Amino acid sequence: MTQRTPSSKRTRPRVLLLTYHYDRAASMESRLSWRRAQHAAEDYDTTVICAEGEQSDRLDSIQISGEPPIEVIPIPLNKLERFVMRLPWGFYLAYRLWHRRVLKRISRVHSQQPFSLVHHVSFCGYREPSDGWRLGVPFIWGPIGGTHNFPGRFLSQVHFMGGAREIARNALNSWQLRHSRLVKKALNSADMVAVASESARTALSGLADHTPQVLLETGVDPVSVRRTPRDTAKPLKILWSGRLQCWKALPLLLRAMAELPLDCCVQVRVMGEGPRLAAWQKLAEQLTVADRIQWIGWPNYQWQLPQYQWADVFAFTSLRDTSGTGLLEALAAGTPIIGLDHQGAADIMNLECAVPVPVTNPKRTITAIRDAIVDLSTDPSKLAELSRGAVVRAKKYTWEGQRVAMKAIYATALQAAGSTGQAPAEDEQEAQELSSREVPSVNESHEGKPARGVLVGR
Repeated sequence: MTQRTPSSKRTRPRVLLLTYHYDRAASMESRLSWRRAQHAAEDYDTTVICAEGEQSDRLDSIQISGEPPIEVIPIPLNKLERFVMRLPWGFYLAYRLWHRRVLKRISRVHSQQPFSLVHHVSFCGYREPSDGWRLGVPFIWGPIGGTHNFPGRFLSQVHFMGGAREIARNALNSWQLRHSRLVKKALNSADMVAVASESARTALSGLADHTPQVLLETGVDPVSVRRTPRDTAKPLKILWSGRLQCWKALPLLLRAMAELPLDCCVQVRVMGEGPRLAAWQKLAEQLTVADRIQWIGWPNYQWQLPQYQWADVFAFTSLRDTSGTGLLEALAAGTPIIGLDHQGAADIMNLECAVPVPVTNPKRTITAIRDAIVDLSTDPSKLAELSRGAVVRAKKYTWEGQRVAMKAIYATALQAAGSTGQAPAEDEQEAQELSSREVPSVNESHEGKPARGVLVGR
């Protein structure tokens, strides 16, 4: 059943967004799907396909405050797909089965009211691309990620089954990034492929016949930041945020806390839920740091943002991640980052907003996290300087910049296809003007690192 239908009078190109979860207030994936749809609907008649849409108590608010109309067509998982998804390693098989049903549905819709362009938005992972390219109209895929591997030297930091899964995932990545016909076909059938990080671009280069464009998959809204100087007589407030899964590696922070000198006082809030909660709470007790930690669960999105403003520092310990929405939320709040300097996080952080921590081996990384905490707890001027740098850095990753970048991609794809309906001609100029201040190239490296280029896809 269609949740909302735009006017039957169509004077603009029709754009189809393929998403899995479409909800402004649920997960990062669902929020970015919603954002992309809002941006597309400004210039195109926009249809969204999703397995999970906004909950019924929010459907009436899909179009508020002048938001453009969006047609949302939910295609929920069927009984078979739900059963398969519950099986070990069954998620992607169920996802593939769902994509097959989606192709049948969109083919019927396309035959009646043709689309001008198809954009696969989410899931952001590369592993199971949609079949939207089969419609024979310009196809945009991404930004995508999921190519990052778990660093083998850190397997000692996760439980046995978690480590086994990460080893299996690394092996699957190694095979798929070399031999997957499905991924290769989708990559080379797309008119434009965007990847979320420079490392993802490198990983996919073996399958793609053209070079993808690097564009972060998510963004942030600018906030008004008024930070008062930190009182060094009080504990340093540290926020950690994320799913409580083994690859998020909260124990790195817990062990760093256990090594802090007695005169370095910290207060930590852990914002997240997941299967490792009990084990990590037990570890905190064993390390005698439990009295310095608040486990606040996973509040609604509107209540998450104040946590970043509460914190003096944001700790990012994920051992594999495409990027990390928490990094952007921290920057927007003017909260400096102590974060692992690898994968997508390395593209976001620089020395003006963060203390990048080398990912070498557990002992050295834990020591580096400890040293960074001690340094920022005793040097309020440096903390304030990084806070100002965080606000500046956040402006590079706004949703407004994302809007302009994606509009330019759409316009380019439609022009190349000879579409009669195109986005406004000034989009290209607008994109060029914003590219230097809102959508940064990842060749902006932090000090001491070689610059890394970004090439635009075909």
